[in-house]
Amino acid sequence: MRIVKTKIKCSVCGKNDAVVYCDGCDAPLCGNCRKFDLWGYGCGHVDTKAFCLSCAEDIEVNPWGGKRPAAETAERTVQESMRVQIKEAP
Repeated sequence: MRIVKTKIKCSVCGKNDAVVYCDGCDAPLCGNCRKFDLWGYGCGHVDTKAFCLSCAEDIEVNPWGGKRPAAETAERTVQESMRVQIKEAP
């Protein structure tokens, strides 16, 4: 978690002063717009993470707390990814 050291506004609400940066997208966040998560690893070690709501729910950014896409959305994403790879192939 990185603390904001200069006076800037929250990028989500635009009203309050930011206190931390999002660990996913680096957006400055106020105390009301940040969402905390804990990432555990090793033998009892835990890191505190601060996310904007979008990054907190994105499993690619926050694998410990993000939401998995619905099955039909995930299948559509895989199909789109395969089409892109086929188009980019030499």
